[in-house]
Amino acid sequence: MLLRRSMAFSHVIYAAIFPALAAALALVAVVILLLRFAEAPHMLKVAVGPPDGADAQLIAAFAKRLDNNHAALRLSVQTVAGPAEAAKALQNGDADLAVVRSDGAVPTDGLMLAILHNDVAVLAAPHGSGVTKPAELSGKRIGIFPAAAVNAALLDAVLTEYKVSTTGVQHVMLSADELPHAAADKRIDALFAVGPLHGGTVESAIAGLTPGRRDPVLIPIDAADGMAERGEAYQKVDLPNGFIPGAPPLPDDDFATLGVATRLEARQSMSEATAGDVTKRLFDMRRLLEADTPIAAAIEKPDGDKGSLTTVHPGAASYFSDNEKSFMDIYGDWIYIGAMVLSGIGSGAAAMLGLTRARARKAALDLIDRLIDLKQAAHKTMSLPRLAELDRQIEELSTSGLRFARDHDFDEAGLSALRLAIDEARRAIADQCNELQEKSALIANAASMRSLPYPASPPASSPEIPS
Repeated sequence: MLLRRSMAFSHVIYAAIFPALAAALALVAVVILLLRFAEAPHMLKVAVGPPDGADAQLIAAFAKRLDNNHAALRLSVQTVAGPAEAAKALQNGDADLAVVRSDGAVPTDGLMLAILHNDVAVLAAPHGSGVTKPAELSGKRIGIFPAAAVNAALLDAVLTEYKVSTTGVQHVMLSADELPHAAADKRIDALFAVGPLHGGTVESAIAGLTPGRRDPVLIPIDAADGMAERGEAYQKVDLPNGFIPGAPPLPDDDFATLGVATRLEARQSMSEATAGDVTKRLFDMRRLLEADTPIAAAIEKPDGDKGSLTTVHPGAASYFSDNEKSFMDIYGDWIYIGAMVLSGIGSGAAAMLGLTRARARKAALDLIDRLIDLKQAAHKTMSLPRLAELDRQIEELSTSGLRFARDHDFDEAGLSALRLAIDEARRAIADQCNELQEKSALIANAASMRSLPYPASPPASSPEIPS
């Protein structure tokens, strides 16, 4: 029974512990290789709008470049009505990335990756309109270009700053085709153009406001400084001399106006590695993207401070500061912990192996001890049937010993000792059998001799009587 239990325990060790250890090691190796070398595309959803806007074109070009390069990172572009809807999609978890504007809805769950472009808002009026200040726009028709709700909201914020009732001002949404004829057709009294500082959109829009050689009148938004001080949605921008082409170019001196930023933001929960990868690829492809959409030239590094509304995502910040985490930086702790766990498992396995070997050695010694006991019993047995029973037990122990040697790492010395014990036990039985058989033969002979009759004595002869 002890032998069977020892063998069963050993089978459990070999059948469970070592395969489990091998599987654990293989699993760790596979996980590390997958983490390091997996090239399955990582798809991110990005919300951007409006669909026909420059930002949507930029993100679409970025996504196409990633597809063409077979990059591990891919973008699924989801066009929405505008930046406010994009911010909502990011906030609700419907998008991983979003193109938002600083003066619109800012997602509380968003962190900045890059500034796609810093925009300037310029107010201008046709030559001879008599409008030179924002306060004089009450009751006027103001053209808005590009035609976007967020630009209309920005105009209302400027008018409110100058105490101009927004209900008394008519918004005229202008497309690129309508812009050159709007002033000439007397559809607008002023123009509110919003676009990148270095993109050409605003310059061409203002330059085309007045037909002929008459220069438009630029309307300064000198309240921009105060608006920027009250929050991070706005910034004051000084237009450089000659910003508007013409003869002469305008302005002829520094000109104060309002600025806003269009940003690419990511979910706060996005991993640093993913956010850094998006940022790196965007800036690496910036020159290529300029060939697809000129607005890509305005992409720049954010400079938001920690804790502000323009907080930069840690992954993007690591890229900008050249502190990108390597594979070991990201997974080194897990690899170290895994190594410690595997070391513990290895130590435990070694201890179990030692215990298994000790049990195997004890079981082998038990076999030999039982064979020795059978040998001694054989020398004392005076019954042939009992010797036959002892021989059967030796046969069983011999079979168990062979199986034990097959299933375990049984050294040559142990095999020799087991073989010797089996031979000695069988020799003892054989010798005892021979001795008992010889004694039985002698006893039988003696008994048969005693059972033979003695021969009869011849009759005594009568003495002759002499006559």
